[in-house]
Amino acid sequence: MSAFSTGLLLVTLAAAKGEGRVTLVFGGDVIPHEPVKQVAQRHARYAVDGTPLNQDGWGHVFGSLTPVFRAYDVAVVNLETPVTTRTQREVKEMVFNAPPSLLRGLKAAGVDVATFANNHCFDMQPEGIVSTRELLAEVGLDTAGAGRTEAEAWRPLVIERNGVTVALVAVSRWLNGFHNAPGPLEPHVPVVPYREQPIRGGRSVEALLAHVREVSARVDALIVFIHWGSEYVHVPGPVDRELAQGLLEAGALAVIGHHPHVLQPVTVPRLPDGRVGLVAYSLGNLVSNQDFGDPDGVKRDGLLLGVELLRPATGRAVITRVTPIAIGTENRIGRARRNVQAVLLEDELAAVRERLEVLDARAGASAEHRALAARLATLQQRRQRIDAMVSAHLPGSPSRAPSPGARGSGATPGR
Repeated sequence: MSAFSTGLLLVTLAAAKGEGRVTLVFGGDVIPHEPVKQVAQRHARYAVDGTPLNQDGWGHVFGSLTPVFRAYDVAVVNLETPVTTRTQREVKEMVFNAPPSLLRGLKAAGVDVATFANNHCFDMQPEGIVSTRELLAEVGLDTAGAGRTEAEAWRPLVIERNGVTVALVAVSRWLNGFHNAPGPLEPHVPVVPYREQPIRGGRSVEALLAHVREVSARVDALIVFIHWGSEYVHVPGPVDRELAQGLLEAGALAVIGHHPHVLQPVTVPRLPDGRVGLVAYSLGNLVSNQDFGDPDGVKRDGLLLGVELLRPATGRAVITRVTPIAIGTENRIGRARRNVQAVLLEDELAAVRERLEVLDARAGASAEHRALAARLATLQQRRQRIDAMVSAHLPGSPSRAPSPGARGSGATPGR
């Protein structure tokens, strides 16, 4: 038995003395398109001595989500970019690079884990993976995914909270034409390629399922984060549905998907042992510049998914509550008003309605009233689209996400 396996077994046995609960919240893709980075720079605030006051402006980009992230024991997002100290912009279209201040912004907003297993991991070459790992550790963000070696890339992140051990396994099915180096000591992405698009240095679906079986046997709960599917498509394909079922049967309690950049269904299938599982095929974007010219664009729809786990005194952890929390990307264009910001949809709806009530009390229509009425209609349409993607039978939760944030949604504050 490996040292890793032995350590996990000891932790699990030690934690089996009593009941334990842990809450987690999952978010979608963090994509630092150039306009997003420019907005952060424009909103950066500094003290007189030059000390950053809002993480070089990333506090503005992510700050609206802070009440939700901080209300959970563990907050997880998908980092869809390498992070380096290089100052140049993207070397070509859709090749990403982010400054370290983005990670500080996520950490300040309450994020605990930034998974790093996606098709952009090699955008800054293998050195970008090394840099990203080092900078994540420097700011105190945990991660699972691309690593400085093959072993690190495939090593699960194991988190213990409130006596519950949760393993996070992160993999990608895409690599944008890149391949892993043959040496096991080279930077590596944990990739499980589709059969029609093989990737050198990848592993098979069968190997992934065996990995899940091995890890899940030694923790209270295992969650798989997977970068899969087709971009901008709202319906998962049969291959992805089959893999999701296979992962649940192999021991995963939940499967959280990314990559399509639009929402896909959230379902709660039964596990082979009778427990409720969770599959979120795609949580959409957490923040990006996609659909910047369309106020009602579906690439602006997003979802935070809160999950409460109970580990009974004996037996495996179970899902006792799932809470969908609708978000959207605020994206105003124009030289003087440019803004990109992740926002809680319920908070935005409440603010618009409150202002409209004030304007309704005044005589005559105004340009502001017309603009706000149009914005309200857009926000309501976005909310309806998001609701339609979420199962009406989520454990312990109403079919509509409460507002504002997670405290009113049954989440257990974690800090």
